Amino acid sequence: MKTLLILLLLSPLIASANVYKCKVKGVITYSQIPCSEDVQVTDYAREEATAMLPQNNSTAAEAAATMDRLSESVKKRDMRININRLQSDKTNKLAERNNKMAQLKESKRYSANNLAGAVRNESLSEEMAAVAAQYDTDVRAIDIEIDRLTEALKRM
Repeated sequence: MKTLLILLLLSPLIASANVYKCKVKGVITYSQIPCSEDVQVTDYAREEATAMLPQNNSTAAEAAATMDRLSESVKKRDMRININRLQSDKTNKLAERNNKMAQLKESKRYSANNLAGAVRNESLSEEMAAVAAQYDTDVRAIDIEIDRLTEALKRM
């Protein structure tokens, strides 16, 4: 109990500190320790902290409305970014498909010159159909996702 009382009595002394104004070589400096013989102790008073006033309901409502608008704006931006990313993915898939189809057509052209090429030609045609079907499925899935995001963006 004594230590608590001592701490409570000494706490104002700990919080306050003297600030000394000194003039050294023509330059005025402020320090916590005396720095010359012609030192002046300055009084810096600090205002007491005022208690927080409760916010008005209108201010809180305005802040909530602003947060809602910002949240909606961020969601719209994210949707647009996703749509752009999906459109880029679609373009990349189509380019990949076209490259694979061109490679297969090139292989097909070389195999058309001999008898064994006829069998190979048939398998290349089947592979081309499979590649086209796979990429068409991927592109359709991307288109569906783009349409879904676009509709959601319109509803916002």
